[in-house]
Amino acid sequence: MASKSKNVRVEQLRVFEKKLALRLQQLDQKGIGKEKAQSDPVVKSLKSKIRETNVRIAASEKLIKRAQELAQAKAQKLAEPAKKEEKSKPAPEAKQAEPKQKKKAETAEKEAKKQPATKDEAPVKEPKKESAATDEAAPKKAKKQPSADGEAVPKKKTAKKKEEE
Repeated sequence: MASKSKNVRVEQLRVFEKKLALRLQQLDQKGIGKEKAQSDPVVKSLKSKIRETNVRIAASEKLIKRAQELAQAKAQKLAEPAKKEEKSKPAPEAKQAEPKQKKKAETAEKEAKKQPATKDEAPVKEPKKESAATDEAAPKKAKKQPSADGEAVPKKKTAKKKEEE
C-alpha cells in the first residue's frame, strides 16, 4: 500500500472485499457457520485491511476537500483587494491627508513626552559615573595565566630586556 492516490486505495478496497467474500464462501462450503467464520484469522485480517483502507480513503477525501476550500478562500481574497482598489481610486486625496494628520499628532505626542508638565513629574537624572577618569589614574593589573600544572606562569620579558641582560 505504498500509493497515496485515492483511486489506488479504492481499487485496493475492492480487492480486499472480493477476497473477503471468497473466503466467507469457502468457509460456508466447508460447513463453518457465520459466527465461527468471523473468528477465522484470514477473515479478521481482511476486515482489518478493509477498515484501514476506508480510513485512508476518508483522509484523502478530507485533504482534497480542504485543498478546495483553501483554493476558494484564496480566490476570494484575491478578488476582494481588486474591488477595494476600484473603490479607493476616486478618493486618493483623502488618503494623502490622513498620513499628514497622523504625523502631526505623533510629533505633538513626542514633544509632550520630552517636556514634563510639572517639576514633580520630571525624571530624576543620575550623574554619570566618572569611571574613565579613575581608570586612567589607576593602572590595570595584569592577569596571571595558569599553566598546564595549574601554577601561575611568570610574566614574559620583552625581547629588548633579554638583549640587555
